[in-house]
Amino acid sequence: MIKQKSIDSVMAAVRIEEVVGDFVSLRKQGQDFVGICPFHDDKNPSMHVSPRLGIYKCFVCDAAGNPVKFLMEHEKMSYPEAIEYLAKKYGIPLEYERTESDEERQQRTLRESLLIVNEFAQKYFMEQLRTTEEGKLMGMAYLKERGFMDATIDKFGLGYCPDGWDNFTKAALEKGYKEEYLIELGLTGKSQSGKLYDIYRGRVIFPIHNDAGKIIGFGGRILKKDGKDPRKYVNSRENTIYHKSDTLYGIYFAKNAIHKQQNVYLVEGYTDVISMHESGVENVVASSGTSLTQGQIRMITKRTQNITVLYDGDMAGIKASMRGIDMLLEQGLKIRVCLLPDGEDPDSFAKKHRDSELQEYLASESKDFLLFKADILSKEAGNDPIKRASMVNEILKSISCVKDNIERAFYVKECAKLFDLSENDLNLNLRRFVWEKTKEQGRVVQHQQQQVQQPSIIDGPVVVEEQGVPHLIDSTKHPELSQQTDLLYEAEKDLILLMLNYGNLVIYEASKNEEENSQGLRVDQYVCNEMQKEDIRFHYPLLEKIFDKYVDWASYIGNQDQIIRNFTLAEDPQISEFVIRNIPVEEPKFSNHWKDKYDIHTHTTRNNIRILQNQVQNIILTLKLRILENDATIIQKILDQEGLAEEDMMMALQQLNTLNQLKKEISKRLNRVVSR
Repeated sequence: MIKQKSIDSVMAAVRIEEVVGDFVSLRKQGQDFVGICPFHDDKNPSMHVSPRLGIYKCFVCDAAGNPVKFLMEHEKMSYPEAIEYLAKKYGIPLEYERTESDEERQQRTLRESLLIVNEFAQKYFMEQLRTTEEGKLMGMAYLKERGFMDATIDKFGLGYCPDGWDNFTKAALEKGYKEEYLIELGLTGKSQSGKLYDIYRGRVIFPIHNDAGKIIGFGGRILKKDGKDPRKYVNSRENTIYHKSDTLYGIYFAKNAIHKQQNVYLVEGYTDVISMHESGVENVVASSGTSLTQGQIRMITKRTQNITVLYDGDMAGIKASMRGIDMLLEQGLKIRVCLLPDGEDPDSFAKKHRDSELQEYLASESKDFLLFKADILSKEAGNDPIKRASMVNEILKSISCVKDNIERAFYVKECAKLFDLSENDLNLNLRRFVWEKTKEQGRVVQHQQQQVQQPSIIDGPVVVEEQGVPHLIDSTKHPELSQQTDLLYEAEKDLILLMLNYGNLVIYEASKNEEENSQGLRVDQYVCNEMQKEDIRFHYPLLEKIFDKYVDWASYIGNQDQIIRNFTLAEDPQISEFVIRNIPVEEPKFSNHWKDKYDIHTHTTRNNIRILQNQVQNIILTLKLRILENDATIIQKILDQEGLAEEDMMMALQQLNTLNQLKKEISKRLNRVVSR
């Protein structure tokens, strides 16, 4: 047990921003720091780190605590492990009440026991590599042949497992390590006859570290080609401390360089990482031969938003890995790719190009991923129109993962040039992909999942949010919310009717200096852009369903009347009833002088384009205002509660003040006065 005096010394020296900053990319914001919370799926910096208070707090998932709790929650450490980690980080010697034996430490927890076994295994493998004849002739000879220096071998803790049947297992059992732990970790196997044997026998060993530098697994490369074991590599099986989907090889050695460079290179294997380190590129990790997982992506986004994927020129491998990279785009990462020369992989190329040569090549040859993908698929599709159509849709799906509207517009423009298609045609399909993806993602945070009932399309339902979750309430019991939510319903309804009536009209024309075939922005495209930019979602399920269908149909139906007919004939009676009841029966009046008067070219002319532009902007601004009003009402309800903690009250007041400022700005644009 660690003495309290030592614990006090550690806590006095530790700095919360440095501890959290080892695992989460933080940026300064006033006196505090902010970063993306690692305790829930998020893309925005919701975690606040306060050096003054020595705590972290996420305002979305409510995760909060001091440096020790952060390590316990994030790294799954025990309390003593967290103190020991911090003591090592800050160079503080620890005093114990009494010295624990290995057996006592094993019995503390299963996790601690498994980490201790792995630590013993790694030391055993290193000793075998360095001191035994077999280790030198087999393991060390292989590593030297690969060009690894002694310092690098020591840094990564490389080792060798003897080729005997159970050399390691016997040594571990003699030291008192339990058979069941050896088997669970995948270090030892057991035959049907009950005989124990070494899983990694005759292999060079690559230890796998977690963020904190603890050894959680191993990879072993076979050296003999005798046909008895066809597997080139053997990796640790899933167990209590090792989860492959949440592990990146080399992350412990790369994290400081990633923070500094604000970029990470992604490679495939162990030797790729090690060789690049020797060549001076340390911000590199490996997925260890698997497709990227959400867990691995979270490890990257905690440290940087920039990733460069290294490819070795194998087209089959490139196309296979492309399928998983859309997940990186969805997380807002900026992705580049670097194609190595034919016949080279990161390991071999790094050995031939040391230090500045490698870094200069990576900087000069890295290309934007989406443009790289478009070029690769375009060459593969050739002139086959069916293949090219499929290829374009595949690329549009990837573009739909990009969050930034300006970046997305850039990609559409570049793809239009590459495929000789109009930007308008690409944008039509892109809208559908984007909206489908947005709908799938849903609300980011839901503390209590409740069923959202279908509102009455006649009365206009009343909806309230509790802890971020919308649900129906009885307006007679909450009269203060009835008018508020009716206004929100009307705003969403107006937006739907705007698209149904004027969706395919062009309101913002392309500049005359642009190409003649360049087309302007339609009403429905403008609405979709605004909703995606502001992350606006419908509160009312019926209106959301209508919007979904509109986006889908508008991608291939250019006639507005045909779109409306599709709605009036919809199988869903609520959809058809809504459209039939709200669409004007009279044919819209056309102005024959619009084109001459304003010198504006459009597909269709209805009323006055200036009036329509103002109407579109006013409807969208009104919807934004109603959402802010609704949110402000909910926060005010929270403030009206009795017994509210001071911290929660201050946070709610701050949020309410922000909402009121935004309301004033929008009301000013609408020439309205905010009275509440």
